[in-house]
Amino acid sequence: MGDGPEGLYTLTAPTGTGKTLALLHFALRHCLRNGKQRIIIVLPFLTLAEQNAAIYENIVSDVLIDHSQSNLPDEARELAARWSAPVIITTSVRFFEALFSDRPADCRKLHNIADSVVVFDEAQSLPVNLTTSTLRAVNELCSRYHTTMVFSTATQPDFAARKDLDWTPREIIPENKEMFAALRRTEIEWRLDRKTPLETVAEEMSPLDSVCTIVNLRRHARQIADALYQSCPKNTVFFLTTDLCPAHRSRQIEIIRQRLHEGKPCRVVATQCIEAGVDLDFKTVYRALAPLDAIIQAAGRCNRNGRDQMGRVIVFCPEDSRRLYPDDWYNNAAVTVQEMSPPFSIHDPDNIREYYQRLFDGSSDKKTLTGAIDARSFAQTAAQYKLIDNTGVQIIVPYAEKRELYKSISKQLREQGADAGILKEAASITLTCFDKNLDIYAEEIPVARRNRARFDGQTAGSRVYLLRPQYEEYYSAEMGLHLPQGEKFDGIW
Repeated sequence: MGDGPEGLYTLTAPTGTGKTLALLHFALRHCLRNGKQRIIIVLPFLTLAEQNAAIYENIVSDVLIDHSQSNLPDEARELAARWSAPVIITTSVRFFEALFSDRPADCRKLHNIADSVVVFDEAQSLPVNLTTSTLRAVNELCSRYHTTMVFSTATQPDFAARKDLDWTPREIIPENKEMFAALRRTEIEWRLDRKTPLETVAEEMSPLDSVCTIVNLRRHARQIADALYQSCPKNTVFFLTTDLCPAHRSRQIEIIRQRLHEGKPCRVVATQCIEAGVDLDFKTVYRALAPLDAIIQAAGRCNRNGRDQMGRVIVFCPEDSRRLYPDDWYNNAAVTVQEMSPPFSIHDPDNIREYYQRLFDGSSDKKTLTGAIDARSFAQTAAQYKLIDNTGVQIIVPYAEKRELYKSISKQLREQGADAGILKEAASITLTCFDKNLDIYAEEIPVARRNRARFDGQTAGSRVYLLRPQYEEYYSAEMGLHLPQGEKFDGIW
């Protein structure tokens, strides 16, 4: 592994089989054989970057973590700006948006991508309306700039099905179909012939001691969690969505992992934020119908450690008169699963390939992006290439275990305004909010004005909010941020 020539590779293997270390092994051997200068590890989420950094730092020295919330010392900040370290861990937003950026600060690092090994973990997370433009840039890096790129996932997208793209990678594990069959650890029950009330899901979870339900909307997660809080001891029920700030989610996951290890009752209700890179192992997992890659990722949280008895995964259609999915693409992907006429094996790479061939049939990048690229407009290309289309705002919350940090940050923001330094310090207690009535419960903090002895409170808004003191109770230990009257955006997170 790693002894091949430079170029484009894929690594396809089931969840829970040690891909993190296998990728590092490949990258190190490849650097030795081909004289590459550095390894760049690209991950889709901040939580994965922090988690994998701890693993890699036990093996190699001089690991640089570069993402939007990394609080680097002065000596490391310059290395991060130029990506001059031998091993770099970054996010897909940081890496891919830099390729299409027109900002000098982003472009300073581009020359150091050349002659490197770039590992993109969880490759299925690439947005479909940016796929062709992104992968054409990847092909360019490999063919002209001596870069080796590795796309790794348990659900390898068949990008060759895109009619507007040339995609011919080498597979690192050609025999992966046999590996998927040999390492199957779950049985799938498809309940797609009827709608399942969320109350029924909660009732079925109640007598189970090791169970997780993953749904597509936070509204659904709250309904199931509310029902479980009524029927089960509160210390056995856990809620995981991005209504919890990062520090709160990390603490919840730590408690869940410990309870599962000790065999204590543990009932978790979550959205998709639990699916990628969260190392938890439940006996039973319920998954609301979703794109196939999300179903497979959910199954990776079931019987992850390969007990003697098969784990049980139930895929169901929630009963709801309102919409079931956060956006049209997510809906189309879930419908594609239905059109494949389950039951079928989610452990067969041939079925995964068929799913992506159906999904990519007729799909293309968004026209505003392709138009900007064709026109050679650097500014418009940078504006249109966004991995995360996020119209929410940032709100800093009073998580109880970080209360002193919250008090300090609140004081600084109200006295000085919002600046990059304060916001990085507050990253662990900051979440994204989409509530339409947020202004009722929170105040927007103006941007800090430079070159002023005192903050005058009159500068432009920052899209950064603090809960008004009388409403701080709307951030709870059980459910995170839950404002009572707003119509919250029902994102998958």
